[in-house]
Amino acid sequence: MARVQLMSAMAYDIDQHASTGVADPVIRVLGELPGTSRPFGINRVYKGSQGTYEEVLVLVDPDDVVIWESPPRLVELRGAMFEDLFRRRVEERVAITSTGEHTLVFYLDGQIAGRVPVFIDAPESVTSAGVLLEAAETALKKGSICWIRLPQPDGSTISRPAWYVQQGQKLFVVKGETEQALPNLEHNDVVTVVVKSKEIKATIGELICDVRVVTDDAEFDKIAALGLGTRLNLPDGDAALERWRANCKIVELTPRG
Repeated sequence: MARVQLMSAMAYDIDQHASTGVADPVIRVLGELPGTSRPFGINRVYKGSQGTYEEVLVLVDPDDVVIWESPPRLVELRGAMFEDLFRRRVEERVAITSTGEHTLVFYLDGQIAGRVPVFIDAPESVTSAGVLLEAAETALKKGSICWIRLPQPDGSTISRPAWYVQQGQKLFVVKGETEQALPNLEHNDVVTVVVKSKEIKATIGELICDVRVVTDDAEFDKIAALGLGTRLNLPDGDAALERWRANCKIVELTPRG
């Protein structure tokens, strides 16, 4: 068993962080793909036994092909009671050919301490069209909560967490006083869904979604049945189906491409 655990980590575009103060979990490529990365940073937090370890970082593409490997470097951990933060700046031009989800793998003394997803942002590339939808779909499969920004009748906007049933890139949310309060959701044509990565605890993007209330009884029952397996800590178990039929709406959120 590895003596060190990776507590958190992310790769981020250095220039964007310098100009906005926001460390989005992306490696950015300018121009058409295939292309090369802009300088990016890697922050990581380890927890483990006191001592000195040889660290190697590896970036692999969606096909598990290694496209970058850092030179070995020594890191010093203070002990199992501490969480130690390290930062690294990568200036090498890493060849990027795919907009799919990449992975950073962290080795200490030859053992894998952890791995995290890395998202590719190529805003000038036609090839990258739809990458946010793909990344969001993957992140939503791994998570259980999204955040919805809800325009209100008075012109304000509120943000609320929501559990969901996922069907491909579409989300279905059960909305009602006896379930989750999502004020004015069904009265909007579009809302914004904020997608966060469960693994790196950071926002990966925002989706503009069309809103549709499910009115067909058979479709309602189908989505509600799937919701029984998605909703955590249901107080009434299978009886929730009747409660949702009586008191709730199911609303479909479809991301725009």
